[in-house]
Amino acid sequence: MDKSLLKESRKHGNPIYPVSFYDITCPPDAPLLDLHWHDELELLVVTEGSAVFRVDMSDYELKTGEAIFVNSGVLHSGNVAGGQPCSFTAVVFHASLFSSGSIDHLYERYMAPLLDRTYEVPVHLRRGTDDELALLTLLDQIIEANRNLQLASELTIKGNLYCIASLLLNLGGPAIRTKQEQESYRMDRLKSVIEFIEQNYNEPISLQQLASHARMSESYFCRFFKKVTTKSPIEYMNSYRVQLAANRLRQSDAKIMEVALDVGFNSLSYFNTLFRQRFGCTPRQYRSRIEGRG
Repeated sequence: MDKSLLKESRKHGNPIYPVSFYDITCPPDAPLLDLHWHDELELLVVTEGSAVFRVDMSDYELKTGEAIFVNSGVLHSGNVAGGQPCSFTAVVFHASLFSSGSIDHLYERYMAPLLDRTYEVPVHLRRGTDDELALLTLLDQIIEANRNLQLASELTIKGNLYCIASLLLNLGGPAIRTKQEQESYRMDRLKSVIEFIEQNYNEPISLQQLASHARMSESYFCRFFKKVTTKSPIEYMNSYRVQLAANRLRQSDAKIMEVALDVGFNSLSYFNTLFRQRFGCTPRQYRSRIEGRG
């Protein structure tokens, strides 16, 4: 999974079977999962180590064997907790998996309220209750079925996802609508700002431009942006540019100054400073490490 993407453009699975699996391992000195969102739902289970995941504006510390559920369109990110590497498996699936393609009473009754967030389910899934234990066991079975790829493993995966959806709904309840509408409106504006950064990162972007795009005052925009992302707008934008630069250093032999200019930095020394803060080494050292591994 390309962790640099914020609004993921990739399709997870295919229209007939919209399910994909991703295994990620990350050292303690690197970001585990950059801020992003997608239209699909996601179940993510930590398989080694521990991590802190931010979903919407809440942080969840996960130990090995625990999971999070991420609803469609929800911003989420993650960082390794502690000094040990962390691994996780993500199951990403589209809600169309639960629809028959025609008028589907069960989809409208159960899945639609979940997707429009008029019905809330827990994000952090521990092994504390019988339903949570059953859900996590089903998730383990899904991951195992995908690895083994036996005959009709897709049926096992789809059937278990139906059971997981049922258990999730039993663990949840109706949302507080007024609060949800307010948060949704602000989050939509924030996501539009992130899309603006994605589309214009190689051009000069001012704080005033970003605040104007969000239709907020600069002071309120900065406070809200940091509340959601834990970074200031400028810190976030530079982090995104540095991540893109790292991708280009891995995938091309372009000169470092050329890479810096391509992702929006006009000062090589400033680019080097931010890159070292993010990856613990200079861009040149980073490229040498990648080439050494190859």
